[in-house]
Amino acid sequence: MVTMLDCIKRTPVKLRDILDSWEVLSKGSFDKMNADIGEIDQIIFVGSGTSNTAAITSKIFVEKASGIQCRNITPNELLHSTYVYPEQALYVFTSQTGTSIVSRAAQRFVRERGLLSLSITESDQTPMAKESAIHLVMGCGYEEHPMRTTGYSCSVLVHMLLGMELGLRRAYISQEQYEQFFKDAYRAAENQMYIIEETMNWMNKAKHWMLRSECIIFTGADQLYGVSLEGAMKVWETPQIPCFGYEIEEGIHGPNYGYNSRHCIIVLNNGGREEKKMMSLARYMKEVHGSGLMAGVDIVDSDDLKLKIKSSDFYALEFAPVVQCIAYHLALDFGRDMSLPHDNSKMDQYFVTHLEKL
Repeated sequence: MVTMLDCIKRTPVKLRDILDSWEVLSKGSFDKMNADIGEIDQIIFVGSGTSNTAAITSKIFVEKASGIQCRNITPNELLHSTYVYPEQALYVFTSQTGTSIVSRAAQRFVRERGLLSLSITESDQTPMAKESAIHLVMGCGYEEHPMRTTGYSCSVLVHMLLGMELGLRRAYISQEQYEQFFKDAYRAAENQMYIIEETMNWMNKAKHWMLRSECIIFTGADQLYGVSLEGAMKVWETPQIPCFGYEIEEGIHGPNYGYNSRHCIIVLNNGGREEKKMMSLARYMKEVHGSGLMAGVDIVDSDDLKLKIKSSDFYALEFAPVVQCIAYHLALDFGRDMSLPHDNSKMDQYFVTHLEKL
């Protein structure tokens, strides 16, 4: 039986496979849009759930590498809360299984308007892929567990590679910069197994603060805001503990008045521009409420998870296993059998989010 942890451990290989085969994997897709590449003035990522958090995670780098303004939006927002659809935008639809009902409807809406769009799914045989003008394979393969881990990391990487490819083809970045980004991505992928092992070992003691808490709150800056949101989703759906994700400034800009000893704050720290602020929040939660933890390149004390981060621009891929392993470990600690088939039959009587056919 393949466990959720097996999927997490499978991810580094999947990421390296994507990098190894990217030229072949992507050439046809980019050749199809080649005439339009120079005209793109905005990239709009459209997706729900993990596809949405992957876009939030990756869009900062995509904008940096492509020189094109990026934003993310949910498919429901695009269909029902949007009145202006930029005509020179590239609309990127991400759905791991390619069966998301609303994402497929949103892609069809964009295509009917004659706008440039691209989809990213687990294979070129998914319903969304078959309905797309241009498609990129996500590279995650089939993932046995609905709590997506491999799919999240692969989505983030493919989004980032998309940005690099557009940047190179638009001459916004040089071939040398493109190759340096590739090397950086390999470093992140190769460091994931170390991160997984360190996190699982750390959780044997760190789980104490999480298990006694009413809710868990992840916080981080830049790419780690997206990782925080993804961590919140994974902890809520896997061990089924209420969990939230905040960008560091937003997490101390109102919610801080509500923090208490029943809340476990986990600060994700890549050593970037907001480190002082993150250290202060972690110390406050430790010293005042006794329920703060930090994971990253610098830590507050021995209760925290100290990590060696190898990449400069792809660090989100190195932090992704941290939140995924936390979710998996807590599920086991709570006695949830993660090897059992996932039965959504009762929930499906009320609402269905994915269908093979639209």
